[in-house]
Amino acid sequence: MHHLRGLKRKLISSSASAEKLKKEQYLKNGGALLEEFIALCDGKCQIPLSYFSATEIERAIKHLENTMEIFNSHIVMASLDNRRVLMRFVPPEHFENLNNICRDIAVTSQMSHLKNVLKLVGCCLELPEPVLVYEYVDAISLENLLFKKCNAKKSVSWERRLRIANEVSSTIVYLHSEFTTPIIHRDIKPSNVIIDQNNSVAKIMNFSYSISLPPGELEVEDVVCGTYWFVDPEYMVSGVVTQKTDVYSFGVLLFQLLTRKKVSMIDGKMKDYEQLPNCVEYNIEECNVMDIVDPTILAEERGIDIQQLLDDYLDLVKRCTLSKGEDRPYMIDVAKELRRIEKCFRVLTQGLH
Repeated sequence: MHHLRGLKRKLISSSASAEKLKKEQYLKNGGALLEEFIALCDGKCQIPLSYFSATEIERAIKHLENTMEIFNSHIVMASLDNRRVLMRFVPPEHFENLNNICRDIAVTSQMSHLKNVLKLVGCCLELPEPVLVYEYVDAISLENLLFKKCNAKKSVSWERRLRIANEVSSTIVYLHSEFTTPIIHRDIKPSNVIIDQNNSVAKIMNFSYSISLPPGELEVEDVVCGTYWFVDPEYMVSGVVTQKTDVYSFGVLLFQLLTRKKVSMIDGKMKDYEQLPNCVEYNIEECNVMDIVDPTILAEERGIDIQQLLDDYLDLVKRCTLSKGEDRPYMIDVAKELRRIEKCFRVLTQGLH
């Protein structure tokens, strides 16, 4: 709640500032955003976004009671134009680069027609940090679903985990294949996936670190960014981004769906990233899947022998998280294997009825 009070104070202060400052902020942010749209789609893309003024944003949060934190941002539930929405605010201490936010807006707007991307409906560019406005969903982050203490004893079925993995993988495949040049996400992790609790659909949000590969090229060199434990070790050393960079991060997410364990915790102790560059490999080396799978999966699937499917799933995790990118599969092949595993699981369960 103290985050919410601070946010209100900040916006009230902003609303009291001169209109000139708002105009300057709008021009600065709007110009950067337009450049991102042009770079993303060669100037041919549609921009299906509503624009909200700072006054509208300030009015919308006056009576807020709920806020949640996702990937170092404040997500608040509010009402704009008589519709419920989610609004994302990035605190100044986490606001690294204006271009990151503008890239997020540009990419998200071009992905919003997908059911597995949280739909961006508009933004505000008059404030020091742009505000992103999304469709309203009754959401929980995948991070909180798996690891928050109050959810620790709640069962998350194997069927649901496979569906989440499939939905996230299909979205990454779209990112890699449906634009003028492949776009690499660079920050795939459970806290960037939210679950719409009304229909259990997984939705990706936050494309702040995404980067396009140059036309005709398979890689691009850039400053290393992302999240410890999820960053491709090869990329960490070389700074070279490829499609396989996302494959590694997705492999870590697959590992967490299987085990319901945080990769930063080994033997119950925190490990330094520098001491353990390939955390998944450490966890699963010479390991039987039955030793590491979340016990609630096995308890729930009584009467069904799913060990072969679990073995296949773990093999996919291993291939996605190989140290050398050239040895990993492409996301389209990862998605195909996950669909096969999910289909086989459905056949097994239908056989019981």
